[in-house]
Amino acid sequence: MTEPPSIIIELANVVSGYGARAVLTGVSFSVRKGELVVVEGATGAGKTTLIRLLLGAQPCRAGMVRVLGGDVARHTPEALTSMRRQIGVVFQSPQFLAQETVMTNAGLPLQIAGVSAEVCRARATRALMDAGLTGSARKHPPQLSGGEQARLQIARALIHQPQLVLADEPFAHLDPDSTAAAEELLATAHARGAAILITTHGPTRFLERAARYRLDNGRLIGLT
Repeated sequence: MTEPPSIIIELANVVSGYGARAVLTGVSFSVRKGELVVVEGATGAGKTTLIRLLLGAQPCRAGMVRVLGGDVARHTPEALTSMRRQIGVVFQSPQFLAQETVMTNAGLPLQIAGVSAEVCRARATRALMDAGLTGSARKHPPQLSGGEQARLQIARALIHQPQLVLADEPFAHLDPDSTAAAEELLATAHARGAAILITTHGPTRFLERAARYRLDNGRLIGLT
């Protein structure tokens, strides 16, 4: 595996939005290898737009977006797919294959990458153990509680040990116990060297250790 660059994310004077409405205006910041970063902001401030930009799913009207050493705007579709496979993504609303088991969903990134079924199962078993979901391996995602679905999504995002994790409001709508469990999974990934960028509408105990920014009126303001 190629050694990741020291700067995992770099944005320079980025402008992006929808139609005539600019959501991000002149945003510049960077995330270094192994860094924990949180971007706070109210609903509609542009947090999800930022995540979509980093994944190459949202066009950049002006400025530059580099992720894992590559200029996202210049990537071919094949290069975008390759980049995304190197990133662990936690969406605001969990997305699963409802007809497949929890075990299969957990190992999906490895399966897509062509890892053998035996290795997929072994790694998924360990991931579910870390997430406290061993007893739910044969269930289907709709049978899980909201907190269990959140842990499954994070476990799946981390199963291929990515160097970068993007988490869009991962603690939204979770009770305190579920939030603590989700934080623990992300904290473990960070301790193992992953760079993690989390968007949230409010800080949590885990995020007190992070470099903090706030999106306000399209601008990104450093808080620490």
